[in-house]
Amino acid sequence: MNRNILKTLAEQLSLALLLEVSSYPKPGNVHRLRDNPELKYEAFLATGIYSLKYFEKGIRRGFRGHRRIVIGDLVYGLLSDVLKEGYSNTCLGSSLLLSLMSVSLGRMIRCEIRNFNELGRTARESLEETSVYDTIYYYKAVRKAAPSYLKPSDKTNGFVNIWDSRYKKKIIERNHRLIDVLKYSAKFDVVAREAINGFEEGFRGEVYLRERLNTHGDLNKAIVETYLYLLSRNIDTIVLLKHGEKTAREIQDKARVVHNTVVNAGSDWVMIVNELDREFYSRGINPGSIADLVVEVLGLFLIRNKWNTIFK
Repeated sequence: MNRNILKTLAEQLSLALLLEVSSYPKPGNVHRLRDNPELKYEAFLATGIYSLKYFEKGIRRGFRGHRRIVIGDLVYGLLSDVLKEGYSNTCLGSSLLLSLMSVSLGRMIRCEIRNFNELGRTARESLEETSVYDTIYYYKAVRKAAPSYLKPSDKTNGFVNIWDSRYKKKIIERNHRLIDVLKYSAKFDVVAREAINGFEEGFRGEVYLRERLNTHGDLNKAIVETYLYLLSRNIDTIVLLKHGEKTAREIQDKARVVHNTVVNAGSDWVMIVNELDREFYSRGINPGSIADLVVEVLGLFLIRNKWNTIFK
């Protein structure tokens, strides 16, 4: 593979992480004007920098083919690097989606697939080839991230609990590939559902982002509008697991109202969204899974722009 193409595509995926966290104000999320108690803006910037080598590795792997592991070690490696340097976990969901995207991009280049819309199908094919070793690496990543909303007491319907001390042995014994785990998780986890469905909501969000950007030309506003749009359409996994379904649906409804107001607002749109940001922050509401979808949307948006230039 041409080294310049590899580097260019990987850079767009890393840039997606940086643009998402830098856009403001995204209600309840970290942005360039607000930290959360356990998450700092600079941690997200560090994640964007550390991610580049893993996305390059993913694209190269998709191009050359893989043996036992498809994406699990990429997710674990990026998360480990971020935590090793003393930063907090910022990237569990987004690293899953972008790692899958990177491997699938390499696969498309290898198979000479030039229609960018085939990325979703290619990603589903890549997931089908995941093994139990992908699952083990993914479990290692989740255990290292230690999200507070996953507990040893959680019922997992035959799948191995994240906190089971014998998780490696049990995963191998039960032959639970990563795709199997994600299919189960997709019942309640919007990020897992996106991976399984080939970035379906991400592609929808990309169309929306382009429409908004074409309307007013303000990338920051378009990203915030996309965030509100996706939050109005999806139950955020983190809010659901931490605060319950009633609160998750309330947050969804609030996002819908503010979204409808903002798209028709003038220069006062920031003040309108800031009010919701302050409310979510005061209540400890952090729709982090929707932020992962925004990263996904930006990845698709940026890659398509380069893809159509490289393969015109």
